[in-house]
Amino acid sequence: MARSVFGNLGRAFLLVGAAGLLMFAVKHRLRERDPLTCIAGSVQARARAIVPVSLATRYLDAQRIRFGIGDGAVGGWKDLGDAVVAGGLVWLRSTDTTSPDYYHLVTSRYFQTSYLAYVPAGTQPSATHVMPPGETVDQIWRQLASRYPQGVMVEGYAKMRMLATIAISRPPFSGLAIASDTPFYYTEPMESANDVWVYLIGITGQLTPARAWTRKRSLINLVPRAQMHNASGLADALLLRGSPQNTDLPPPADTVRNLGQVVGYSTVARGQMRIYPIRRISGCSSAWLR
Repeated sequence: MARSVFGNLGRAFLLVGAAGLLMFAVKHRLRERDPLTCIAGSVQARARAIVPVSLATRYLDAQRIRFGIGDGAVGGWKDLGDAVVAGGLVWLRSTDTTSPDYYHLVTSRYFQTSYLAYVPAGTQPSATHVMPPGETVDQIWRQLASRYPQGVMVEGYAKMRMLATIAISRPPFSGLAIASDTPFYYTEPMESANDVWVYLIGITGQLTPARAWTRKRSLINLVPRAQMHNASGLADALLLRGSPQNTDLPPPADTVRNLGQVVGYSTVARGQMRIYPIRRISGCSSAWLR
């Protein structure tokens, strides 16, 4: 009798174990189907103003990226500056003081980076967010962070009632931390414009440890707390020459006239963002040149 009871218990434990393994396998398979958010380089390296040795001679192909935000260089590391990837091109503000392109817009298909957060080509948005007239970028980014506490990347067009931007003016590889040495890196004046169209790219989410701690920890690998405006997120803008002809596509090269980090009090007149929730972060290899 006792042997029969122990045998039944053993079979029960085996069944429970098998069911647990099956659930783990199913959950892992479903997790693998989640869209990727990619990180190239290191957000910590960007914050500390160093270039990882492993990236010294490596290049990314912008045509393998749907959109991205971070830094980039196309004429050598000495022009490393704020960058946006969209429409198969990298757009950046050169920081090479010896170049005639210093602090001007530079574009290329191939580029280097010390830090880039991006969505791979072919990824589709999961939703859209209409930006209410009169709200600031900070307010909109906080709304998105509340709606997507695990983090979200966004891109889309907006007409700005008032736009204020700034861009890094010295290459961030001096070893002086950007957060503690801001006056060293941002030596150029802030730029502003009214009633202009922009193509916005950004990241936002909640970094507080009170909820979904593991996911927040992953988000920190994409956005350092020291670089988040108003503790809500990052936003960069391509300033356009006029209204967009097709809001479903990134802006053509000849329609962009400038780039900058958006200051949080910039105010929206109207616009709509496409939403890409951050569910799975990876050092993706598909955009790297072999």
